[in-house]
Amino acid sequence: MPDQPGLIKPKAVPLSHAGAKPESRRAGPPKLAILAFLAAAAGLIATLFTLAPRWVAPVAIAPDAPAEAARQSPAPPTERAVSPDSEPPPFQALRREQARREAQDELARFVELELKLRESMQVQGWGDDAYAAAKDLAQQGDDAFVAERYAEAIDGYRAAGDALAALVEQGRSRFGEALAKGIEAIDQRDPSAAQAWLEQASAIQPENPDLAQAQARAARLPEIIELLRTALNHELAGRWEDALDAYRRIRALDAQTPGLDKAAAAARQGRAGQRLQSFLSEGFAALSRGAFDEAEAAFRQALTISPGNDAALGGLQQLASQQLLAQVAQLRRQAERQAEQEDWAAASGSYRAILALDSNIQFARAGLRDAEAQAEAQSALDRIAAAPEALSSDRRYADALAALERAKALQPQGPLLERAIGEVEALLQAYAMPVPVLLQSDNATEVLLSHVGPLGKFSEKRLNLRPGAYLLIGSRDGCRDVRTRITVRAEMAPVDIRCQEVLQQ
Repeated sequence: MPDQPGLIKPKAVPLSHAGAKPESRRAGPPKLAILAFLAAAAGLIATLFTLAPRWVAPVAIAPDAPAEAARQSPAPPTERAVSPDSEPPPFQALRREQARREAQDELARFVELELKLRESMQVQGWGDDAYAAAKDLAQQGDDAFVAERYAEAIDGYRAAGDALAALVEQGRSRFGEALAKGIEAIDQRDPSAAQAWLEQASAIQPENPDLAQAQARAARLPEIIELLRTALNHELAGRWEDALDAYRRIRALDAQTPGLDKAAAAARQGRAGQRLQSFLSEGFAALSRGAFDEAEAAFRQALTISPGNDAALGGLQQLASQQLLAQVAQLRRQAERQAEQEDWAAASGSYRAILALDSNIQFARAGLRDAEAQAEAQSALDRIAAAPEALSSDRRYADALAALERAKALQPQGPLLERAIGEVEALLQAYAMPVPVLLQSDNATEVLLSHVGPLGKFSEKRLNLRPGAYLLIGSRDGCRDVRTRITVRAEMAPVDIRCQEVLQQ
């Protein structure tokens, strides 16, 4: 063991923070260099305590270490060597070592906070004095550490760390307040106030992403204000589409513009109201012209904009009413033309179509009743004229006479009806007077005459018959029956009726 050396006075190591002006984090040393330096210093101290536990050798910053690293963190204090006779008791040595390590931990906290401060913000202009005071406290901790007054060193380093922590928090608070007020000024559309507040925030954290976003919004604020003014003018003039275009341009510049969604919604509502009024006007104008398809299309468009709109629904009701009236009027004109042409079956169909639309239309009821009567009379007269021989029957004659009377009572009487009445009237007159008819037989054949009855057996029989068609039936035992149709008319030849074909046994 070497001889005990003499007492070595510790050399004061300048604290990296003392007297240094605050720098921006761009001017500071890389964080890795500082941490490497701290690791090297800690390793050197551990080596000294392992190899020479009884001696305290002074430790100085290597002359070739970066100057900035020397200023950034205090060097481990130089400890003096003691002789074996002056070595403290174990418990005291342990307490002393614990205090020394605690001082180093507080120093490491200070250095970490300083790095955090330099990396996150600048202090020039707002935190210079507080930053200098914190470094002074750290220097006091250095002095106490070098003098082995570890309790004082702990207090100094801790106070310095607390001061830096407070400075960091103050910077955050000042930055947050300035940024918030800047954004508030943007939202209130005050470019001057926004710029002033954002400049304050930029002096603390110039590269903060939230700040960059706010600055971009502030830069676009004058254009947004002008577009808002333009949109308002368009709205006042009822140019809703132009106003919406302005709002779309604002959204492209800054979608966070306060009130933008509400303003755009109001513009869309205004545009919808304008289109609604346009469609309603078109619908009622078309309705007045009788352009029913155009009117319905316009009212339907109005309802797509405003479902349940009373005006549009009322327009559709008017449309339905006018369509009904127009359709009824058209069918009425058609029925009247058909009546003039005495096409009573077609006229009846037209009146039925009217009543299918509205069964309470009185003229259609009356028209249908008259048309059906005319059609029935015309049909009856036509049937009589087509088969006058049927008038030989008293019943048919009476029916024809009744049909003629009904036809004569009808009004109006068109040419067709008058002609049919005259024709049937002449037929009835002609068929009203009986004419003499001579029937001849073999006095063995039973004879039956339609419309008259059995005539029995005879050789000759004279009858007065109404002109018309008759059927003679002859029957005789052992012979085939005979049937002969005759038409009775004036000065007709005798009619022979007898059974001559013998049936085979």
